[in-house]
Amino acid sequence: MPTEIVPFCEEELQQLRELKIAIFRNKIILDAQPPITAEQLTEVKRKVDGELPLGLIELWKISFGGMLDYDYQINFDGHLFAASLRELYYPGSRHYDDLHGWIDHEIETLQEVAEEDETEPPTRTPFVPFGGFEYLERFYVSLEPDEYGAVIAYAKGIPWKGRLNVDSVATVEDSVAALFDQLSLFENPQDPKASAFAHGKDMAQRIQHIAGQYPELAAKLTKLMQASVVDWRETLQDVDLANELTHGQQLALRLALRYAIDHQDLKLLDQLRRNGVPLATTLYGTQEMLGYAMIKQSYDVVERLLAFDSDLGDKPILAATDCPDKLLLELVGRGAWFDDGVVYEAAETGATGGALMVVRSGNMKDRPADQTFAETAMQRAEKCEQDAASVELDDLSSYLTPEQYRERAERLRHFASFLTSEQEPPQAD
Repeated sequence: MPTEIVPFCEEELQQLRELKIAIFRNKIILDAQPPITAEQLTEVKRKVDGELPLGLIELWKISFGGMLDYDYQINFDGHLFAASLRELYYPGSRHYDDLHGWIDHEIETLQEVAEEDETEPPTRTPFVPFGGFEYLERFYVSLEPDEYGAVIAYAKGIPWKGRLNVDSVATVEDSVAALFDQLSLFENPQDPKASAFAHGKDMAQRIQHIAGQYPELAAKLTKLMQASVVDWRETLQDVDLANELTHGQQLALRLALRYAIDHQDLKLLDQLRRNGVPLATTLYGTQEMLGYAMIKQSYDVVERLLAFDSDLGDKPILAATDCPDKLLLELVGRGAWFDDGVVYEAAETGATGGALMVVRSGNMKDRPADQTFAETAMQRAEKCEQDAASVELDDLSSYLTPEQYRERAERLRHFASFLTSEQEPPQAD
């Protein structure tokens, strides 16, 4: 076990158990279930093909299931994936499935493979699912001899641009212990400026809930939670970012860059640039600094990145909502690559000239024909009209008003008319 960051006496641990909170390797488990019993352990062993690793048993002896509220990133073959390791499975949980349901699912999957290969179907699994999120993500412990005890992550592909599009699997840590040691908080959940969906907020609320009755216990939990917050400023202090970085320094750099882009902090961006940060640093999915800044609509940052006069790479830009016409034209002139969805986002939010220049630049992979662009723009215009009517009838909740939807529809029709005419695109101011 690692050194305790915050020591808890046995009486305090008992109080935590009564509050359905457990501590494992300096991480807080919410909705913590009682420790695994001998009978429960025997039932699990009956279904798995091999000896359960000590790290998994140690976790289950602290809490046989519960909920986590930490950040964890996985690199799936170049795609940076934000995992949602929310559930620690246990028998009878009321989530998408419980522990035995997921174990049975793995056995059934192996049996299907055996049937296809015309081999003896197994009745046990060498991969033990112990946590994940609904049906979208699962974490396993391997019992295979060549990777015994290692943690394997699975994520289901989702057909959305910018997201992980294919089912993916990766070995992420050597053990359950190593996995817990790498869990962290990318933002301070008690900071009023933290994003609405920052991990750790459930922990912070739970601690606040018990503070009235158990103030000293709540103070200790707060200190333990705060110990998991990544202090990227301290980590990167006096670090030459052009050199090879440790895992912790790489994470801190990504968080620093995301902070600079999210808050359009040009001073921080300039400082990181002077310290040697490469523009090709991946921040979200496969998106590097430029693509991420476009997604976040941080157009002051985009202008600063262009001013650095570095190679923009060949990763297609995925978003251009409310992007100024002039900036899109500059991106085209600098040879940036685009996803075709950028065209419609730019056109419907006013950058008609920029959208047309993107179309005519040819800086797209699998570029559709002009007629296809025009037809799709008209279809999107019709959808905007339908959404406007739905908002008026209270059938659709949206941050856009009916008038704004209709403005978008008109802009899309205007854009389509330029594609099918000989007119030149309007000039940016």
